[in-house]
Amino acid sequence: MDGYVKADFLVSSPDQVDGAAADVAASAAPASNETSNANTSSSNGHIVCIDAGHQQAGISEQEPNGPGSSVMKAKLTTGTSGVATGLAEYQLNLDVSQMLQQELLNRGYQVVMIRTTNDCAMSNAERAVYANESGAEIFVRIHANSSNDPSVNGAMFYAPSSANSYLSADVISASNTLASTMLSFYCSTTGLANKGVLQDDNMTGINWCTIPVTIVEMGFMSNPEEDQKMANPEFQAVIAQGLANGIDAYFGR
Repeated sequence: MDGYVKADFLVSSPDQVDGAAADVAASAAPASNETSNANTSSSNGHIVCIDAGHQQAGISEQEPNGPGSSVMKAKLTTGTSGVATGLAEYQLNLDVSQMLQQELLNRGYQVVMIRTTNDCAMSNAERAVYANESGAEIFVRIHANSSNDPSVNGAMFYAPSSANSYLSADVISASNTLASTMLSFYCSTTGLANKGVLQDDNMTGINWCTIPVTIVEMGFMSNPEEDQKMANPEFQAVIAQGLANGIDAYFGR
């Protein structure tokens, strides 16, 4: 596989990042088997970064919730698991992310993958910084949900609020447009209930972003029916199509 590096990133100046951001940026380059920058001969000119949320082993060490924040959070958790299937969320996230990668490639996108295995020692902040520096236009973070109430079902996407102190107004606005557009097409394609866009300013993987970002909560693994649906590879392909449809709509395609 050929790899491509945007020329902008071949030279960096120390004054471009400082403090905690420098520490994160310095450790944000993953091993070669954890990312792939894929080009196609029929590129539509858009680049998407996909993060399959979580991984097999959590990272209990803490990192700032945002640049300059005194609020510290665990670098990475392992996520939930299916109440009926026992499927680990980190595996479901990876399966869907790789299907989405292929779907986007088929539609002419360039795709940057944060991870392609379940062994990826990148924290949430490091993943966001890597996405920022990858040349991607948007950052799509794939997750699944859980609730103490097994009857709760449906999809919801996260975006920053207008009060977010870490992101620019343009990124906040574009992130909310990305989330609402993708959620609408996702639900219309999959038939899952639309639980709306939740605005949350406590997500490390959002707060470190300088490009539009959304966290996808595909459905509830705590709901037996939804858990079994999402574990089915055929339905995972539909999920990937729905997410790609939303990305198409965001870019006006």
